[in-house]
Amino acid sequence: MKNTIRLIASLLLMLSIFPASSEAATNELKVHFIDVGQGEAVLIQAPNGKSMLVDGGPKTAGKAVVSFLKSKGVKKLDYVVATHPDADHIGGLVEVLNSFQVGHFIDSGKVHTTQTYYEILQLVDKKNIPFTVPKELDKIALDPQMIIRVLHVDEHADDTNDASIVLKATYNQVSFLLMADASAEIEEEIRSKYNVQATVLENGHHGSDTSSSAAFISNVKPSVAILSYGKNNAYGHPSSVVEKRLQNVGAKIYRTAVDCNISVTTNGVKHAVIKSCGKSVSPSSTSGKPAAKTPAMQSAPQPKPSPIKQTSFKNCTELRKVYPKGVGKSHPAYQTNMDRDKDGWACER
Repeated sequence: MKNTIRLIASLLLMLSIFPASSEAATNELKVHFIDVGQGEAVLIQAPNGKSMLVDGGPKTAGKAVVSFLKSKGVKKLDYVVATHPDADHIGGLVEVLNSFQVGHFIDSGKVHTTQTYYEILQLVDKKNIPFTVPKELDKIALDPQMIIRVLHVDEHADDTNDASIVLKATYNQVSFLLMADASAEIEEEIRSKYNVQATVLENGHHGSDTSSSAAFISNVKPSVAILSYGKNNAYGHPSSVVEKRLQNVGAKIYRTAVDCNISVTTNGVKHAVIKSCGKSVSPSSTSGKPAAKTPAMQSAPQPKPSPIKQTSFKNCTELRKVYPKGVGKSHPAYQTNMDRDKDGWACER
């Protein structure tokens, strides 16, 4: 009888120490690159069943992100990472924070004066979510079988993009490099200090030519490249130059604007890529043995940038009627007097 009681007590203790936050624990790591339009959001489901969300896309994608997480069995987010405070990365986190219990909130620390960023900080404070600004080389303890390390973060960066938290997640022989909006200059810093070689690369700044330098891609040598961007975006993302660089190193390119949600599943040795638009399964191996050949995938036609519309406006209210997300510094409609936080983006929400 005493032995039975001890056994039950031990089981209860184990359950209290290792609570499952989403799907039941498996030996597989699943990384989902969510189609949020012009933005970025990545769900990491660890082998032990815990979950981490890296960014949440723009505010308009909030409900879609929440729906996607629920469809994957997520009940709690053990970590939420806001790589930097730009609206196309953190806007959807408002809906996420209102919909899920969150264990830890990790932020770049870059101060930003937008209403969206302020709203997120208010929610974190209201819900008493532990808040951390990491340091370079910090580890995120999502799963003891994985190593998730911060390769870059800079709360004092002049530019919000260069404040980006860059993460490398490794599970046995398979690794993921998530670049957020880090520029080529930040890439150079990272590759000069650390091993950046990775199986899967989420390219910086949505495939813009301000990131993904030839030297950096040559060092990463990805088998899979992910470009997260919106159809017919006004910035011309992704750059054809960047796509050519990826093709030159033999990377298989996936695009959220074409392939929708992109999921990479791995047991730590082999990995498979599945896209939600049409059937696409690309199994491969990192064990050194040649992988089974799969049919070559034709490059999808690239969306043409939207034509420039009106370029002169009295105020941000008028500008947003034509450009709901505001405009960047390179856009003809950009005016410095409408960029109150001086971040190179006018009239963002």
